[in-house]
Amino acid sequence: MNLAPPLATTHSGQVETSIADTANVDKAIADTVITEKLAKPLRIAVLLGDAVNLDSHSAQVLGTFAERERVQICALDAAPSTTQQPTAHEPKVHEPSMYEQRSLTALLGQATTAIEQGQLVELKFEDGNLPQSLYLLDGLRAAKLRLHAHAFIAGFAAGNEVTDVANAATVASKALAAAKRSPAKTVQHQTVANTLNEAFVALRQGVTALAARTQAPLKGTTGIKQTNDTNHQTGYWFSDQHQARVLCLNLVAKTSHQADESRNLSQSLVLTQGTQLAAPKALVDENRLFVPISGDSINELKAKLFQLLSSLDIGALDTSFASHQLAFLFERYDANAPLALVLMAASIDDLKLEAKAMLTALENDAVRHHGQHFKTPAGSCFTAKPLGDAGLTFVYPGVGTVYANMFNNLHEYFPALYHQLEREGDLSAMLQSPQIYAADVKTAAGMNLSQQAISGVGASYLFTKLLTQVFNIKPKMALGYSMGEAAMWASLDVWQTPHAMINATENSDIFNHAISGELTAVRRAWQLADDEAIVWNSFVVRADSHEIKALLPEFPRAYLAITQGDTCVIAGCETSCKALLAKLGKRGIAANRVTAMHTAPAMLVHGQVQDFYTQALKAAAQDSPIRFISAAQTAPVIVDSNSIGRAIADTFCSPLDFSALIQNATEQGARLFVEVGADRQTSTLIDKISHAHASQSTANAATAAIACNAKGADAITSLLKCLAQLISHRVPLSLAPLIQPLSANAAPLSSAVLPEGEPL
Repeated sequence: MNLAPPLATTHSGQVETSIADTANVDKAIADTVITEKLAKPLRIAVLLGDAVNLDSHSAQVLGTFAERERVQICALDAAPSTTQQPTAHEPKVHEPSMYEQRSLTALLGQATTAIEQGQLVELKFEDGNLPQSLYLLDGLRAAKLRLHAHAFIAGFAAGNEVTDVANAATVASKALAAAKRSPAKTVQHQTVANTLNEAFVALRQGVTALAARTQAPLKGTTGIKQTNDTNHQTGYWFSDQHQARVLCLNLVAKTSHQADESRNLSQSLVLTQGTQLAAPKALVDENRLFVPISGDSINELKAKLFQLLSSLDIGALDTSFASHQLAFLFERYDANAPLALVLMAASIDDLKLEAKAMLTALENDAVRHHGQHFKTPAGSCFTAKPLGDAGLTFVYPGVGTVYANMFNNLHEYFPALYHQLEREGDLSAMLQSPQIYAADVKTAAGMNLSQQAISGVGASYLFTKLLTQVFNIKPKMALGYSMGEAAMWASLDVWQTPHAMINATENSDIFNHAISGELTAVRRAWQLADDEAIVWNSFVVRADSHEIKALLPEFPRAYLAITQGDTCVIAGCETSCKALLAKLGKRGIAANRVTAMHTAPAMLVHGQVQDFYTQALKAAAQDSPIRFISAAQTAPVIVDSNSIGRAIADTFCSPLDFSALIQNATEQGARLFVEVGADRQTSTLIDKISHAHASQSTANAATAAIACNAKGADAITSLLKCLAQLISHRVPLSLAPLIQPLSANAAPLSSAVLPEGEPL
């Protein structure tokens, strides 16, 4: 397809001498321009020119450029050529190739001239029939103007295969060399761009990927690869700490000639990340509705539900509901009202059904008068007897809850949070991203104990910051399931350098050898020779702990590791465990996990574990208003290094009675348990434990357990369901992230740069 000549105009609309009309520029001249521009390193700042991603400061600054300082390059697709074909007696007319007409790299070569003269260049094109823009200006000038670019163009190159100038790989190498970038640390996208508009679209997608920190295929790409041809999973784009992400965008154009064979035009652009993040995605929209309704009484809630249904029936049946009526409903919501319900739905029609189901529930005597919680599968919820936040308790799950691709789209909704975590420490290591986000989902299932421990703590750390910093939820108490105790101290601003624990855990003899791996502590406890094999396993069994304890003397190499409600976990020699189960007359579910935590052999490394977790504390840690509860003792843990280290070691090395831990927490005032981490390991257990002890509790000891994540469910929907229940229980929290994308996420970030000139 031929292209109409791009135009260079001022904003007054007058056509000037076009810097982009390369149809009149000889190919050799274009090559010379590109070569000259790439002789010195480029740093062209690129900003996404749309109202969503262009913050107000950037828009204001760009608007100060005078008309004579502004240049527009427009890509317009024309209809296919209708030129009459030559007859046999007429000579063939040479049809210029795209490279000779107008390639993106040739335009960039000429645009660089304008940029060096202090001009602002705007690339105008269409993406899905929607007008789009990219703004380009000198990187140094952008910094002086305090403009935070979404990305930088660091180099580019082009070649035409039929003339043997270069093939695609060589062109990419030339672009990387010009940008002074290592291929080994560069992600490469390859896509077909047969028109200038398609090339502009690909460029915008590359800039967006960098700004969004998302490694995902662009339209028409044949894959995501590093130079070593290693495939990468889509999702968050992890990078080495303080190192800029680099993208090499490889464009291939299929061109043809009337006179000769087909040609392939190869173009490569090297982009590096900027200091501006893409705007966060909206948590609530027309496909994910979230409606909080407050009132002084159940009758008032019913009246408001009837009003909502009436407004929906009148005509709010289009997508404008999410942006207009939903905003109005949020404005009417009173955070201080004694009662509140939340409706969740995937469409307006579903919202009507949820509202009607809620009206029916509000007439139910168990819900209306006896405090029975009401929840629908979609997430709508209400309780007439809110628990409040006086007993709000964060619960940290143990090892084994992480899973492949867990919440891999969360960063799109909370980019500023991810940016913060990335600056604080090695986010990739914290989540064990090579295993969790590997292309092969089976990789996560093969993680060893230390990797699972690190990733589990990382997931809890991430969700803790999300709940406390983004939604301003403040727990009054905290506890952990098994190694969740370590996650608790790491996540709640107690340890001074929690990220240092990542490397320490990776290289720990405790996790890799003593109580996992070759099980050296078990070998010592059982007094085995080096050539005697250990076949270790653990089993979950529905049985009373007293039944199991009565049989343990007969099976000295089997241990009751965990007691949790109506189930227990036994661990040890696989043969002994199976024999114990047979005598018990119960079937056990094999966990197939090698860990001797909570068994007698673990006591041999108690001192090592205590030393490992005796960490320096933050200056304000002792002033924390949170009460920290350990499975190792009845009283809350004193917040000092030695007490914390000893409590973790006691929990780690002794049998875990999770039932007793929850009962103890309840007696201390815990009421609303929020599981903070991957999946929902403890929430169901807590509900069962609380129900079992209900007959022994007072009427005021009603409890509820809520998870903020669930394997197999959409991460955002799971999070919203958690928030909805907290709202129904009248827990104070910020609704700002629900009403509109976080303003903090779209704010300019630090402009500090590394010695190499890239953003931190």
